[in-house]
Amino acid sequence: MTHAPIELNYQLQALALREPFAIAGYTFTEMQSLQLQLRSGPLQGRGEAAGVYYLQDRPADMPAQLEGLRSALREGLGREQLRLGMPASGARNALDAALWALEAQRAGRPVWQLAGLSAPRPLRTTFTLGAADPGRMAASAGAGLCAQALALKLKLTGETDLDIERVRAVR
Repeated sequence: MTHAPIELNYQLQALALREPFAIAGYTFTEMQSLQLQLRSGPLQGRGEAAGVYYLQDRPADMPAQLEGLRSALREGLGREQLRLGMPASGARNALDAALWALEAQRAGRPVWQLAGLSAPRPLRTTFTLGAADPGRMAASAGAGLCAQALALKLKLTGETDLDIERVRAVR
């Protein structure tokens, strides 16, 4: 079966966080993101990447990684070729997700079925609390998603007395 060529579009976007997220040595107020779309005729696949800041995998660098793949995408670049030909990165992850979505639309089946997996279901997981005032961290730990988390991960700053207060308050 012949498919329409795949066209690549993307944009960089700064997504504001509801509140600052502090860790030792850095406070995040927004998340830089690459939003990626693939189109093949009427079908569309999407992917997104934030990268990993401490690995220098930045959304601002991702367009250059993607530009070299435009012609390969038009010629039918698939997920396996992508995996073998591009180093692991946020850009590859976003493109892989979009290729999965496009393939699922072409097949008329959800991605989880194409991957041979069970239907998705909610999972209890961990939740990370950014370093903040101990009272605020305690309130956050007992509310919303934190209250249902399997475990809490606390970000601390290296200020020993304050970090001890934070841990006590959350406990």
